[in-house]
Amino acid sequence: MGTTLRFAVLVLVMVVATIGMVNSMFALAPWDDKEILCKFAAGFDPNLRMADSIRLDLRGLRELKDCAPAGAMVKNLPGIVGAGLVLLSAAALYAWLPRWKSRRGRVITLDEADPDGALRAELMRLVATARLRTVPAFVVDPDSFDAGAVVFGRAGRHTVCLHAGLVAAWRGNAEARAGFHAVVLHELAHLRNRDVDLAYAVTALWRVFLALVVVPFTVLYGGSFVAAQFFGAFYGGDAVFWPAGRAGVLRALASALFMVLLVVLARADTLRHRELYADADAVALGAQRQIWDGARDRGPLVAVPTFLHTARSRVAALWSTHPSWAVRRRSLADPAALFSLGTEQMFLVGWAALVSAHTLSGLWGTTAATWATALPTAVLVTLAVWRSLAYAGHHGLRRPDGLRPGLALGLGLACGELMTGITSGAGWLPEHPESLLVLLAGAVLFTLWTVACARLRLRTLGGASLRRAIWPSLLACCLLAAAGVNWWLRFGFLYLAGDILTGAGLQQQTIRSFPGPWSEHTTELDWFTATMPQAAMLGTSLLFAGATMVLWVFPLALWLRRTRVHGPAAGLRSAVTAGLLGGVVCLAGLVGVMAHMHTWQPPLGASNGTFSMLYLWWAATAIWAGVTLTGAVVAVTSRYRWLPRALVAAGVAQSVALVGKFALGAVDGCLGPLRTLAHTCHWVPGPSWLLTQPLAGLVLPSVLGAALVAVAARGAAAALRLRAPARQPRPAPNAPSAPVRPSRTRSLVTMGGLALLIAVAAVGPVAVAGQRRAAAQTSSAMTPPPPPKASERIRTLQLLAWYTLSGKRDIRQLSAHYGAFRKQLDGMVQAAKARPHELVRFDSHRLRRTCAALTTDATTARRLPIPDRDLQDPWSSWLGTTLDASRTCVKLVDSNHNNPQENDTMLRGLVQGYTRSATAVGPVVRQVEAATRLWPQWAHTGKGR
Repeated sequence: MGTTLRFAVLVLVMVVATIGMVNSMFALAPWDDKEILCKFAAGFDPNLRMADSIRLDLRGLRELKDCAPAGAMVKNLPGIVGAGLVLLSAAALYAWLPRWKSRRGRVITLDEADPDGALRAELMRLVATARLRTVPAFVVDPDSFDAGAVVFGRAGRHTVCLHAGLVAAWRGNAEARAGFHAVVLHELAHLRNRDVDLAYAVTALWRVFLALVVVPFTVLYGGSFVAAQFFGAFYGGDAVFWPAGRAGVLRALASALFMVLLVVLARADTLRHRELYADADAVALGAQRQIWDGARDRGPLVAVPTFLHTARSRVAALWSTHPSWAVRRRSLADPAALFSLGTEQMFLVGWAALVSAHTLSGLWGTTAATWATALPTAVLVTLAVWRSLAYAGHHGLRRPDGLRPGLALGLGLACGELMTGITSGAGWLPEHPESLLVLLAGAVLFTLWTVACARLRLRTLGGASLRRAIWPSLLACCLLAAAGVNWWLRFGFLYLAGDILTGAGLQQQTIRSFPGPWSEHTTELDWFTATMPQAAMLGTSLLFAGATMVLWVFPLALWLRRTRVHGPAAGLRSAVTAGLLGGVVCLAGLVGVMAHMHTWQPPLGASNGTFSMLYLWWAATAIWAGVTLTGAVVAVTSRYRWLPRALVAAGVAQSVALVGKFALGAVDGCLGPLRTLAHTCHWVPGPSWLLTQPLAGLVLPSVLGAALVAVAARGAAAALRLRAPARQPRPAPNAPSAPVRPSRTRSLVTMGGLALLIAVAAVGPVAVAGQRRAAAQTSSAMTPPPPPKASERIRTLQLLAWYTLSGKRDIRQLSAHYGAFRKQLDGMVQAAKARPHELVRFDSHRLRRTCAALTTDATTARRLPIPDRDLQDPWSSWLGTTLDASRTCVKLVDSNHNNPQENDTMLRGLVQGYTRSATAVGPVVRQVEAATRLWPQWAHTGKGR
């Protein structure tokens, strides 16, 4: 089972690496030029801050959709096809490898090496000892003189190849024969564990990945970088933004190297793990343990210092496909490592999860990517936790707490996010890398929660099947993982670039939607816009709401099940009692908020938008504070099962607070000095429910906040207890000393320091940013500043891209149809001069066609604005005038009304549009002509970068 889990991790890592590297290679293809030009035409600047770039992307989504074809927006399809091709090629190689190994001339049959049949009889006895369902074929490799063997083949057609040295050992003394039995039983254990097929699948995957992905990627990207950096040879428009693109190319190369390294580590770990399993099974089948005790690894050929030899051995062990004899002996002595995913695998799982989530999100959408990524991740982690806990409980060992695997999982998630480079822009790191600590904290909480729930369930397992008992935990963990991944893909990763919502004008929208004296509450406004939208979005998400409920209801259900089996539990009663007291604390905070808000309650009939929103925010803050405080206190004061206790207490406190808030709101007008929203004393449950509903959404994530604060408080308390000198009673004479567990202490200290760092990183930047914005905020400063102006070279490319994609066509069409209108107008003037005593009229059908064409042209031209703000203002004004006049013209012609005044107004509008065309189009044409002259010079000389 452990080898299968590792193989699943390897396949996941290799598929994700293939998708990422193939997509990167196809990004150099010429059919991506249209999308690149569309981005530049919409105002893309590779040197912008990532926050400005994201805001520009949000404003330019419609323009990009209208500009780029649908196929150009699908970037990840080549990666999916490439991954499928790699898997199919690996399957073909997997089927061909056994034939290559058993080819004629390489091995001989067993009958040729054993004419008297004694060796075959001994091998059949060992096969019977291993209890194999099918007897494998046996061959001999006469050119291998070591005492080893190897198994190859595919399902149903396996072959055991004995080396010539092993056959000679069988004919030797008793000690040599014992070694022969150990080697053969080890190989037969591979067949019994059915990991031979996995080993050859791993080998096939690695070779195909190396040949079809790694080598082409290195040639393309490495060659492009060398050509651009050292020889000035650029591909397509890369010369335009090469200084900014250099970091992206280097990041792609570094990411590819890191991906290959991860694949190598995953492959080596999978193959090493199967060897350790085979060792344990061989000893269980009767192989002598002394064979492993007497084996020694080869030393270095040249004498080196001990520390260098140790460092070299540790590094080499990471990618060695066979474990050292020292590792094998430790595994036989303590096989606990065989029943869990180590830190390396947890890191790989986290990395693959984040990279694949972003990749699939661009192809299938956020929802599909969430489930496709969260399900395998949660299943792998949950199975590893349950297997390790079940083994530790069965053998009476100390059960793991989940801290180190959680840290490894979180580091993998953070590295995966950094490797995607989505929020890094032109730099190596995002502007706010401290936001990655959210991934680290979430991963630690997830593993600690999974371990805590597994312990509760395993205590009540009894005679129940382990496979049936794990299903509820699997479903709960999948829900939690899906909620976390979905939040990160939708909102969380944006915080790496800064506060996007506030910077995009959320404060202005709040002021317009809820009028009132916001100028007197600038600090509250800043905190409000920084926290409330995120909490509201989480609270209204069914996925996140369900996950938040599961976070404390599921441990409560497991605890109640335990009380039915083993009787009442004092821990559960104390947790519920603490939750009730925490709910009282929340209500006390609500009462304080109501008393404060009553002091400036608006009079009846006055606008209370600001008052209501601030009341909602302060009420949510009071409940958040009470719930998180409850979780922290319970976590610090609990001696065992501290995380389930803290979660249950926080959930109960939140429920009590919401029920109490509804009751207080229903009698708001009767509370005297606590009256806030009502002015008369009545029982009004309807309005109170309307206010409690959004408040419930806002405070629903507070249980998650309480869990994170509980982890921080527990770790901090452990660190303080370690630093403080403990007063221990004097031991009695001849009393045994208490065992010291340094690993446990180090884990608690690590958890405390990490949790404090997470808390400071999560709260500190928000507080500092809020203080800075509140100190510098004025009514004019609330308008988000426009993005900084691009360099001359980038502005030139943006203008040329706009002119190529849209501007040239729009100018020609508008000029042609305005020319047609001018001809009609000139014709009328000439006719009026020739026949001064007659009434001259426009050709209505011809005029309508011209006006309809102008309407279409102006509408099309407005879809993709000019990326230069100085040119866009007169251009946009002219298009607006043209659109109004042409629509009025079509409307008048279709109405068949001959009103001279309306006709004159319509004609004046068309004439005004025609005369303003020179003001709008002239500067654009001159700038384009200048850019056309400059661009060839820049492309060859590289100036203007």
